[in-house]
Amino acid sequence: MRRLILILILTFSLQSWTKAEDISDFEIEGMSVGDSLLDHYSEKEIKKFSNYDHLPSDMKFRIADDSSLNSDQYDGLQFFYKPQDKKFIIHSIGGHIYCKEDEKKCKKVLEDIKFEMSKLLGNKKFKKTTFKHNDDKSGKSIVTMYYVNMGNGDIDITYTNWSKNVKWTDNISVSISNREAINWMKSNYGA
Repeated sequence: MRRLILILILTFSLQSWTKAEDISDFEIEGMSVGDSLLDHYSEKEIKKFSNYDHLPSDMKFRIADDSSLNSDQYDGLQFFYKPQDKKFIIHSIGGHIYCKEDEKKCKKVLEDIKFEMSKLLGNKKFKKTTFKHNDDKSGKSIVTMYYVNMGNGDIDITYTNWSKNVKWTDNISVSISNREAINWMKSNYGA
């Protein structure tokens, strides 16, 4: 039931995407790439977000998670912003849905979201890639990603199937990222 409600909510919340040609036209929980986090959170709240500063990177961006989110759509949000930026401009935003179900059901939710979003994106088509997650040294955590290139950034839907070797929960996420953030991720976070 929750999956059906989620798909309906996502479908109705993404309808503005059909006319969008720039990633800043897309929103997750009312926030877009290019917005200031300060329009939605206080600086004190932002500084309390969990982050990944302890992991190897050149710290061009801070990756921060808001897991205190009270939402019917997502269990948490993730943001990329530049650590020295006093305006906290969003370069990437993603909403996560934690999978408390089995792998088959998670993949079904992923496919359902992709199907509904495909109808809204018109002539833009998702590409698919699968890879091993860098944060699992065993190489057993697998990411399945569908993405759409919007020119100045990408929209992606991913399913991360974490292995038993890591402590994280399997999740599905919907993300919007600008080209600068994507290039940084592809460079192994500048590390």
